[in-house]
Amino acid sequence: MHKPTEDDRHQFRLGVVKTLPMALGVLPFGLAYGVIAIQAGLTIAETMLMSLIVFAGASQFMAVVIIASGAGIPLVVASTFLVNLRHLVMGLSLSPYLSKVTSRWQRFVAFSMTDESYITTVTHYRETPEEQGSPYFMLASGGSIYVVWAAASLVGALAGHLISDPLKWGIDFAMPAAFLTMLLPQVVSRRVAAVVAVAAVVGTASYVLIPGKWYIILAVVTGTFTGVILETLAQKRAASC
Repeated sequence: MHKPTEDDRHQFRLGVVKTLPMALGVLPFGLAYGVIAIQAGLTIAETMLMSLIVFAGASQFMAVVIIASGAGIPLVVASTFLVNLRHLVMGLSLSPYLSKVTSRWQRFVAFSMTDESYITTVTHYRETPEEQGSPYFMLASGGSIYVVWAAASLVGALAGHLISDPLKWGIDFAMPAAFLTMLLPQVVSRRVAAVVAVAAVVGTASYVLIPGKWYIILAVVTGTFTGVILETLAQKRAASC
C-alpha cells in the first residue's frame, strides 16, 4: 500500500460521510444481536469475537440461534456460507472498479464489505467519472459499519440480561425497512424494476415453500439471470438499429 495522497484522504472522508446514515441504521441490529447472543448463552467475549471476526449481521443472528438449539459447528458453518453466498455476486460487481489495486487491498476491502457498505460504494463508483474506484472509499465505508456494529454489539451484550425481548421494539421490521431504503434509489429503469420484481417474487415464494435459507440464493440467482437476459436483449436491439 502506498502512502495516502490528498485525494486518498478525501475519498476516505467521503466514504465515512456517505456511509454515516447507513451506519446509524446498523445500531439497532447490533444491539439486538448483542442481547440475543448473551441470552443464548454466549459470553461477552464470545459475542464480541464473533462481531469482530465474522462481521456478518444476518449470519451472526442465525449462528446464535443454531448454537442455542444445540446444533453442531458444521451446521453453523454451512448455514453461514449459504446466507453469505450473495457476497460472491456483490464482489463480482465491484471487481471492475478495483481491478488495478493490489490483491492485498482487494482482500482487505473484501472483509469490510457488507450490504450497506456495498450499496454505498458501488453507487459512488458508478457516479464517479474515473474508470477505477478508490479503495480508500470502500475501506472507509466498510470501516464505519465495522466500528458501529462492534460498538452496538458490545452495548447489547452488556445489557443482555436487562432486556427480555429486543424484537418487541420493532427491530425485526427495521432490517427489511433499511434494505428497502438501500434498494429503491437503485431502481432507475424498467429493466432494473423487472429484475427487482422477479427476485422479490422468487424470494417470497421460496421463503414460503422451501425450508431453510435457500430463498436468499434463489432470489440472487434468478435476479442475476433476469438482469443478464434483459441486458443481452437490450444490446441486441441496439445493435440491430
